[in-house]
Amino acid sequence: MADKKLCEDNELVASCEDEEMMTYKKSSLNVVSFRIVREENDLEIPTKKSNSFKPDMAHQIFGESEMIFGYRQLSIGLYYLHNSAKCYVDVQFSDQIPESDLCKADDIMKALNPWLPENYRVERDDFKKDIREENHTTIFGEVIDTFEVENSNFKITICDMKNADFKEFHQRFETFIVWYIDGANFIDLEDSRWTIFYVYEEYSNPNTNKKYCSPVAFCTVYKFYLYPNSIRPRISQFFVLPTHQKRGIGTNLYSTVFKHLKALPDAEDITVEEPTPVFQKLRDFCDSLYIYRDLEENKINISTQNHKQINAYLRKHKICKRQAQRVFDILECLTTHKNGYREYVKFTESIKARIASEVDKESRGSKRLCNLERTGIMTEPIDKKASVNAEFNKYIDSLERPVSRLRSHLAKIEANK
Repeated sequence: MADKKLCEDNELVASCEDEEMMTYKKSSLNVVSFRIVREENDLEIPTKKSNSFKPDMAHQIFGESEMIFGYRQLSIGLYYLHNSAKCYVDVQFSDQIPESDLCKADDIMKALNPWLPENYRVERDDFKKDIREENHTTIFGEVIDTFEVENSNFKITICDMKNADFKEFHQRFETFIVWYIDGANFIDLEDSRWTIFYVYEEYSNPNTNKKYCSPVAFCTVYKFYLYPNSIRPRISQFFVLPTHQKRGIGTNLYSTVFKHLKALPDAEDITVEEPTPVFQKLRDFCDSLYIYRDLEENKINISTQNHKQINAYLRKHKICKRQAQRVFDILECLTTHKNGYREYVKFTESIKARIASEVDKESRGSKRLCNLERTGIMTEPIDKKASVNAEFNKYIDSLERPVSRLRSHLAKIEANK
């Protein structure tokens, strides 16, 4: 009985110790917050709720678990000046775990340091001095487009990569991406093949009439050499501040970048580096709308053209082969929706047949599979039907979303005529 009681006591102690340790573990996504600062009072209470936001990811900073160990009531505030992107880091906690041979608190600043703007502040008074010295209306680059969203004016610029002040600014602003783009890396600004576009918001304080101009988005493009005398522009990074997402800013930025790259006489086609699902949806909508308008203007009926003609037409607009197929499918899907159920079924059947052919090609005559079979290693049989159905359902779903947005957009235009 005594042994049993001792065992229970030990389990209770271990349980309490585990619970105690858990109070020192924090999810970085919960304790890290960003705030855009225009004036000193933004340090205390945000003038707008939209000035503050949380990160989407932190595994590059704090490891795969994204956990921070060793602190109670931890908060990490990353304050960025609205125009210059100068930064202040404010780490607060109520208690730190005593250091021992068995446990040690994580070094937060060591983890953050590689991903923060150079010369970031850790003293509030130093940052307040930066606020007082901030130039609120600086814009880098040549303005190539303007647009209005929700009564706010925006300018899109193409930046001068030789401008040292711009490079310093971009190195500060691009530090946001590690928290929002998986596997993000900072680009080499000494490589002249990079082109960077920025979106600036013009804002006027209704109480003081003071004017502000703030960078809210950027896009980087790398111009790959294409033999013998062409280039292949590739969109690499595409970032919109969380405070400005879902307002059409990304759509306007992509459309402007696409038109600029399309106009380059030596550009063969425009590609994107590993597009995220969110970016692919934006790209599908913009490319499809652009081509739809051009087809309408030139009175071309997509349904009467064969794939070869359509692909040649899309390549003329410098849309790369894979994206050209998607744009064709989106517009064909839009057309068959208008023409009735039977036409839509015929369209989906053609898509399924194409996917079945692709799956068959991939599984038939694979050199690797043949080599394995020759050595006597049996491979798992491929369920082609299940594979085709899965790919088909996934692809049709990916088409329906831009089709729905395109249809809604065109309906609004028609209603406003």
